Amino acid sequence: MGVASSSERFHEVDAMRGIAVVMMIIYHVIFDLNFLGAVELDMNSPLIWLTGRLAAFLFIFLVGVSLSLSHSRRGSGCPGHYIKRGIRIFLYGLLITAATWIYPHKGFIVFGVLHFIGAAVIITYPFAGRRVLSVIAALLALATGMWVSGLRVDTQFFVWFGLKPPGFYTLDYFPLLPWIGIVLLGIFTGDTLYPGYRRRWKGKFPGRNPALEFLGKNSLAIYFVHQPIILAFIWFLMNI
Repeated sequence: MGVASSSERFHEVDAMRGIAVVMMIIYHVIFDLNFLGAVELDMNSPLIWLTGRLAAFLFIFLVGVSLSLSHSRRGSGCPGHYIKRGIRIFLYGLLITAATWIYPHKGFIVFGVLHFIGAAVIITYPFAGRRVLSVIAALLALATGMWVSGLRVDTQFFVWFGLKPPGFYTLDYFPLLPWIGIVLLGIFTGDTLYPGYRRRWKGKFPGRNPALEFLGKNSLAIYFVHQPIILAFIWFLMNI
């Protein structure tokens, strides 16, 4: 297969992101049912917890894969593109902060997945195209993150990094450590599987799934609208 044009997308990446969207929606339906008191569920039960964590892992891992693909397509001479994109996503995260400050207020989101992705895009794009460096940095970030997760400090100033005060509670929390290690693993994987913006493997790829690809291509928009829709629908059912 030749080098892909700038408009070509790898449908398997979109489909994987679509799977993450489906898992995210399932998890949030369960969370909202429990939050609104429609049902009583243990959100820390293995299956529910794993659904939420796996959705987050896929989203964040695919951020790295997408950075690798973008670097292969654009080259390393356009850092402004990644800085602008990172800032834009981070600002979207601040909108989520404002919304959760208004409702439900308790546990409002200070550094959730969008804050994290925005920061991670800016921090990790220099690693794209550097396989050895990205995997070493990933392992260091994951190991350091495991160590940091057990520490407690007397301020909330470093929650973005992974250092939390005792009793810290938030509805959505993805600190730089250890999660930036997952982005770096995604970059390593993208550089390995899609060198020069083409698939490394040959032969026929499994059949496409347009529905999952659509969800994957529109994951950011879906992230913004799905929670209000779910909450409104559950509230309506509880009050008819």
